Amino acid sequence: MIHRTPIDGILALVAALVVAPGIAAAQGGSLPADWTIRLDVPQEVVSGQDAADGQFRYERMPPGWHMTTTTAGVTLFPRGRSVAGEWGVEVELFLFPNPSDQPLGVVLEAADRPEGTMVLQFLMRADGAATLAAVHDGEAQVMVPWTRDTAVAPHNGTDVIKYVLRVMHQGEALAFAINGTEMFRVPTGGEDHRSVPGLRLGRGLNVHVSRFDLITPLAPPRAAPAS
Repeated sequence: MIHRTPIDGILALVAALVVAPGIAAAQGGSLPADWTIRLDVPQEVVSGQDAADGQFRYERMPPGWHMTTTTAGVTLFPRGRSVAGEWGVEVELFLFPNPSDQPLGVVLEAADRPEGTMVLQFLMRADGAATLAAVHDGEAQVMVPWTRDTAVAPHNGTDVIKYVLRVMHQGEALAFAINGTEMFRVPTGGEDHRSVPGLRLGRGLNVHVSRFDLITPLAPPRAAPAS
């Protein structure tokens, strides 16, 4: 089922699941200079080894990155990139065995507001459920509760599973899709706010991100069958 949730324009660019403000200090390892990395809490950054509790593993592994979170999550933003008008953000990732139940997905942060104060997150969990929520100046609101769709298969716990998440702004709506199936559609009232796209990984996840693309949408994703 597609959830069409009416919200006002200001909430169209705010985000669920508040990311802890500020860039947490990290030691060791090597992070990409062209991305802003916000660890939820200060952690050691490691590479070339398995991550122990309290560490964040990052590997540049073409095509893409390999990242492992342990006891805390991380949010990443490309430096100097923003979206406005007709746009899309598409992330292709591979979720490795034994994932936690913590969310991961696409985040959009208002470009003209202080860091972390107006953000939108489209998140999924390993069980295939997705959610959409918002925070504005510290006030959080769940826009769509955790929702399952039969078109999105849950992770089986043992394999490496591919997921493609897409957020599109076309006309007067934001559309949110997983593996080509639209999950949610949110009217924006025609307002267009410039935002910075990013990636959110919750704790206890082992993920390879092969693509993080800013695109010009040509066609909407297929709608899920009505239930």
